[in-house]
Amino acid sequence: MNTTFVVKGCAAAAVLALTLGLSGCSSDTPKDPEPAVTLTDAKAADGTAIKTVQLSSHAVERLGITTGTVQRATRTLAGTSAEHKVLPYAAVVYDSVGATWTYLNVGPGTYTRARISVAAIQDDVAVLTDGPDDGAVVVTQGAPELLGAEAEIAGEQ
Repeated sequence: MNTTFVVKGCAAAAVLALTLGLSGCSSDTPKDPEPAVTLTDAKAADGTAIKTVQLSSHAVERLGITTGTVQRATRTLAGTSAEHKVLPYAAVVYDSVGATWTYLNVGPGTYTRARISVAAIQDDVAVLTDGPDDGAVVVTQGAPELLGAEAEIAGEQ
């Protein structure tokens, strides 16, 4: 089944092709000694088929991957103030049916998509009703490119 992903903020395919250097323009372009992207089949906590994305250290640098953490914070929702899980809104990506996800940094250069339930967006923070554990490391810059890599989007598709 060919699934199309919708990514906020950029054209993942174009950025992925340019930043990962999949279409090198000259022979003097330095090459990674290892593949820029390696995909491994995995399952999300809810059983959804996903892929673990492994990037070379050079690809991580080129994409400018940055991370943040899932935290607990007091937020007011529907007039009630309570403690909720929060993460930077930049860590939220949407699939083709509007489901919300984030990428967990599970090891050096290794990222796995995790489903999240967003109750509200407040300023630059996503307030969650469900998601990764407190302290989980999430990708805050480069998540759309990881989604494109996971979907195996390359070049001008």
